[in-house]
Amino acid sequence: MENKNKIVLFVLMILTISTLGVCGYFIKNNKVLINDANKFRSEYMELNDKMASGGVLYPNTVISENNTIKYISAREAVNILSEETGIIYFGYSTCPWCRTLVTPLTEVAESKKESIYYVDISQIRSTFKLEDGKLTKTNEGTEEYYQLLEKLDSVLYDYNLEDEEGNQFATHEKRIYAPTLIAFKDGEVTDIHVGTVETQKSGYDKLTVEESNQLKAIINNLIDSKNK
Repeated sequence: MENKNKIVLFVLMILTISTLGVCGYFIKNNKVLINDANKFRSEYMELNDKMASGGVLYPNTVISENNTIKYISAREAVNILSEETGIIYFGYSTCPWCRTLVTPLTEVAESKKESIYYVDISQIRSTFKLEDGKLTKTNEGTEEYYQLLEKLDSVLYDYNLEDEEGNQFATHEKRIYAPTLIAFKDGEVTDIHVGTVETQKSGYDKLTVEESNQLKAIINNLIDSKNK
């Protein structure tokens, strides 16, 4: 009888450990998914009503807790763009144009149950300074950033700086501007959108209802482009 009880206790212990392991796995993975959504929402919305440089307020954003944003690194973006299908949003939370974009972007994506890959480009791009008619590179972009430029060369714009007199100075580089949305299918770009809408002259201007609907339509069409 004693041996039988030991066997039963041993079996129960194994089952308990297995159950806890399975539960832990799902909790951990669910937490990762929740953290991406919450992290993105917090990252952008915590700047609402905060002062940006220049004495202006950051544009407010409204982002659902159920947003479909998935954080990826620049290196992961290079791999994904090489063979997969999806949408990548390049931007960063303090960019006013990005803040204008993210509310309609997350709303459309959530309604279409479309995951959006997100790459924060605030620290990976090369930077330049234009002073006294001389252009100087002040920071070298990361290796992964230049790989992205190479991968997206055919759809990106040249990066030029302009002085107060309107003179153009070429950096001889392409540029992933913020914000940029890329749709791709099997490693091929199907659509790209840079900025918000043409009628928004400043990133700090609030979109009208008409402009917001126009931007949602652009995003909707971009997402649909990879399904054709």
